[in-house]
Amino acid sequence: MSPPPDMGLTPTRVRSDDAMSLLSRVVEDALDPGYTHAAGRSIRSHPRSSWTHSLALFAALLALGALIAAAVIQARQGAPAAAQTRSDLIQRVAAATSQTDALASTVDDMTAQEARLRSRALSGSAADQQLNDRLIALEGATGVRSVTGPGVEVVLTDGPPQPAAAGGPDLARVLDQDLQLTVNGLFASGAEAVSINGQRLTSLTAIRGAGDAVLVGYRPLSSPYVVTAIGNPDTMIHEFDNSAAAAQLRALVDNYGIGFDVSTQEELTLPGRPELSLRYARPGKAS
Repeated sequence: MSPPPDMGLTPTRVRSDDAMSLLSRVVEDALDPGYTHAAGRSIRSHPRSSWTHSLALFAALLALGALIAAAVIQARQGAPAAAQTRSDLIQRVAAATSQTDALASTVDDMTAQEARLRSRALSGSAADQQLNDRLIALEGATGVRSVTGPGVEVVLTDGPPQPAAAGGPDLARVLDQDLQLTVNGLFASGAEAVSINGQRLTSLTAIRGAGDAVLVGYRPLSSPYVVTAIGNPDTMIHEFDNSAAAAQLRALVDNYGIGFDVSTQEELTLPGRPELSLRYARPGKAS
């Protein structure tokens, strides 16, 4: 699998216990054995100056030991504070996510109410009804309105953890480019609408990596990743199964143990993205 240019890489982590063991080795092996042997030979050759050298060496070792001890104590004292800070950040993210979900639910309710009022206002004449039907179709195609129908479901799950290369991601995890590959393969196979873990994809939706998480429309998602696509299930599953995307995903299964399952579904419901707004527009020819 060749990663796209905008791939997010997992930063290298240094465990605190590894840092402690390194400091311990520095304390225990402060001097190289060769230096120790040379110092002993010098003492035997110059007995009168040996005490002066020994005192200077002892003072230097004492100062070095004090510095290392202070570093060890500071590292040990800072570990609980760092863990507490991380725990506080996780709680803040969870609280903000819950608040966002509640606001999104309110937006969905208001959008549904607006749609009912609009349908009622455009039910007076045949021209109004045609306009309303066209708006509904456009909202479904752009992702503003929820859609229901048969389709295909693709489930991707993380494989057994594997050591990551320096500066690189754990290749046994489902990465952002794996989801991009799946979504593009489904659209190429005839999908009319796609969502990932309930997040509807539109022309403005980005799928990016952020550390150990995958962001879909700036919402963090985690394994398992359920990609649902509405369209003709028989045609879609045949086209997708024979696509280059499916071949690359099967290679991930063989090489890294990533879970990959495809099935047809009689009825799927994909939510809308009512917050989608028009940013640019230009006059077009009337159809």
